[in-house]
Amino acid sequence: MDETTGAVRSMYEQYPYPSGPVVNRVGGDVELVLSYGARRRETSGPYRVLDAGCGRGLGLLGAATLQPEVRFLGVDVSRVSLEDARRQADQRGLKNVAFAEVDLMTLDGLEVPPGGFDVIHSSGVLHHLADPLAALAGLRGVLAPHGVINLMVYGRCGREALQDLAGAVALLFPSDVGLKDRLPAAREAAALARGHALAGTRFEDTAGVDDVEFVDRMLNVNETSYDVPALFDLLEAAGLTFLRWLEPADWDPRRLVPEGELRRRLLDLEPRQRFTVLERIFRPAGLELIVAHAGNEPRPPLSAADLPRARFRLHPETVINKGVRHTPADIRTETLSFTVRTRKPVALGAGPVAQAVLVLAEKPGTRTGAALISELRRAGLGAPEAQAIILELLRNEVIFRLP
Repeated sequence: MDETTGAVRSMYEQYPYPSGPVVNRVGGDVELVLSYGARRRETSGPYRVLDAGCGRGLGLLGAATLQPEVRFLGVDVSRVSLEDARRQADQRGLKNVAFAEVDLMTLDGLEVPPGGFDVIHSSGVLHHLADPLAALAGLRGVLAPHGVINLMVYGRCGREALQDLAGAVALLFPSDVGLKDRLPAAREAAALARGHALAGTRFEDTAGVDDVEFVDRMLNVNETSYDVPALFDLLEAAGLTFLRWLEPADWDPRRLVPEGELRRRLLDLEPRQRFTVLERIFRPAGLELIVAHAGNEPRPPLSAADLPRARFRLHPETVINKGVRHTPADIRTETLSFTVRTRKPVALGAGPVAQAVLVLAEKPGTRTGAALISELRRAGLGAPEAQAIILELLRNEVIFRLP
């Protein structure tokens, strides 16, 4: 184990990360994230997921609970975090998870399934490693040809004020002062910075977070960050290609920028330049994206001709909200909307789109396009209208096309 990895392990064994409860994370549904790439799976058997740097396993446990047929492996260098993850898995009775101590710089001891992992999740990990490029290339080496990596790295633009403050705080202490002894002065600095260096940033609350989060933000022993150009250079050097942002709406000028000259010029740019401009304007603190092997391009849009053979199910990151009124005679649906991830709810009127959403919500499961068209026709829609509505629901992420 190299010196940097040893220091990172020591830090996270003192302050196991993250704090808090088990979560249902965005990008946790295996079939959904695999549907973003054009390559199809050539093997059979259960999907295999690697959580590379799982920490206490909060995201992994949430995903494993919802997908009992998927096999999850969480690896980390923090033995304290792994023990906590195992304990929580046992408490939940999960039989589809395993944990192992693995150094991501070497991958020694990692049990790779035949053909590689279908999905690798690496959130908030790569930027703490001694050599992020070497580690990312190593993960690519254990990724199945059709597989995807759900990746999050720190955003340089959005974290600039925090990193400047953390760098200044580091000057206060000789190298032999431990993390616990650094906390009081560091918290005082963060409290002062709330009205100055951190004012108006996402990290304005730093002085008030718990010790685990505070150490991760302010006293981390090793971290780097990326802007869009540096991130895309990293992907290319590692033999990976960009498929999409985890939340495309956060990078879409049509959602972010009022109609006008700026939006027009942004839409004229090639994607990497467009993302760079938007990053400088909105300064995200993290860059969250789905990547794949070079050559595995984003899946092309579905055509009407291919719709009958395609398979669909309700989008796992979309919530359908139905407001009902109970009367003496029946139950009436009075309002209907859907919410995609953290976006604003989209209200639906009483038209055919709402009718289609009700059909889907009342009978969840996997359907072929042909079966869905038949259901919508029985609900009173014509075939061309049913096809158009299915494609609209697909674009709006109410449903998704299975890989």
